[in-house]
Formats: sequence, C-alpha cells, structure tokens
Amino acid sequence: MDDVARVRDTSDPLARVRLATEAVSAYQEAINELGQIRRDAVEELRSQGLTLTQIAERAGVSRARLSQLGTARPKPERALLSTGDSVTIAVPVEAAAYPQGDAGRPVIHREDAEFVERISQLAKSYGLSSTTEYVGPSDFIDMNREGLVVTCGPRQSPWLEQVLSADPNYGFEHDQHGWYLEDKVTGTRHRSPQDRDESGDYAYLGVLPRPDGQGGWLYAAGIHAAGSRGAALYLAENIKELYTEVRGALWSCLVRCEYEPDSRELLRADLVEPVKRRGRLKQRKTTR
Repeated sequence: MDDVARVRDTSDPLARVRLATEAVSAYQEAINELGQIRRDAVEELRSQGLTLTQIAERAGVSRARLSQLGTARPKPERALLSTGDSVTIAVPVEAAAYPQGDAGRPVIHREDAEFVERISQLAKSYGLSSTTEYVGPSDFIDMNREGLVVTCGPRQSPWLEQVLSADPNYGFEHDQHGWYLEDKVTGTRHRSPQDRDESGDYAYLGVLPRPDGQGGWLYAAGIHAAGSRGAALYLAENIKELYTEVRGALWSCLVRCEYEPDSRELLRADLVEPVKRRGRLKQRKTTR
C-alpha cells in the first residue's frame, strides 16, 4: 500500500515513528468502522431469517469468522445515544418563588422531567447509565462530550440559535407571534398547536456537530416543553429505523406530538417533516 511504502521509505526514524503512528490510527478507525458495517449487515440478514451458517455460505466466509462477532455486542442503534457507556441529559431549569422566602429556587417543568425519564429508560435498555445536568438561562453547555443529549430550546438558551444555524434544513425562528419551527428549504412554518389552546406541539430532533469536530450530540427540543417529550417518545419508538437511515451522518427532522388535554399524557408522536442527512459525522478519536 502507498502509505506503508511512504512510511518505510522515510529516512528519518523520528518521522517514521510519527507517520507509522498516524497511519496505524487511521487504519484502526477504518477497521473499526468496517467491523461495525459487517456486524450491522449480519444483524440485518439474521432479522430476515438467515442463520449464521447460511450467511457464511452465501458471503463466502467461514462461519467461525462470523461467530467471532458475538451476540453480546451492543446493538448498533445504541450509537444514536452514545458510543461510550453513559449519557448526560441536559435540561433547562427556571427560578420560581417559594412561600418560605423571596429567593427563587430552580425548578424543572413536569414535561422536561418526563423527557429525562424517557431518555434515561431508553439509555438503560441499551446498557447505558445516565446523569442529568440542569442548565440555567445564562448557562453554557460543554458540547464536546460523548453521549450528550440536550433538550434546552433557544427560548431558554439564546446561544443555541447560533448552534442551530449549522443545520441548513430545519431550525427555530420567532416573530411577533412567537416561536415556531421552520423547514428552511421550503419555508414551511410549524407553529405550536399549544399556542392555540390545542393539545399538541412540535419538536426538533437530530444530531448536531460537536465544536471540536469529534462527533456529535443529540438535540431534542420542542417549541414548548411538551414537544420535547414528544421527540423523546418518537426517538424511543423509532430508534432502530432512525439508525438504519442516518448511521454515521448528521441529521435532523421535525416531530409533532399530541397529548390528552386533561392529564397531558402523550398519545402519539409522528414525523411532520422527514429525516434529512447533511454530511458525514466525524467520529471521536479513541485514545488508549
């Protein structure tokens, strides 16, 4: 291979060390990705009813080699939440006055608490632990972390508007009538049914790039808090299909949810604007 020949022919031994290390790292990343692609393909064929023996025969590889993939590996769609072993769920808090004193105490909306519970349970089902991070109106979030899930909207955290501008397809906008979600390509605007005293809301769901360029973070936020939990419901119900469609890419979609007006229990969550990919997601480099 050209890279190997280039490293071998380098006369400076220190340069050979550096070039060889860089090449090994690059090839290891490719090997890891190809291994994941192979595992996904085997899992897809097994879901179609084929046995490992049949897959091996038709693919022209040994059954022993396929068996090395193992059945205890994490399910591939888990990567939508984290490629590590945990998730951090960032939710907004607001100050509220209490009868015992004038000082405001941080409180979390009921719907945001439900969002945390839904994401935590989804993470647990994939063997991931979870922690909750509470974000005040003026707080910034460290987005250069693996397994980050954020539900703060630009209404609570204005700096998110700039972050969301990286998505050419969907985003939050506002005018004299309030906040809405927009398809930036078609110009279609989705205003919350909740603003018309109806039992529904819209939400943004997708993966945005980390500032350090080493992966992405999951963003799920409604126009109101009700929409955020709708996005969590849609993710939980469709995570396998989403992974199949977007694996290895930045992506986003818009979700509409409906809830029971009295109990506010979620009834359903569906796509209102389709999933759109927008470039490859650069994976975090692994250090040992």
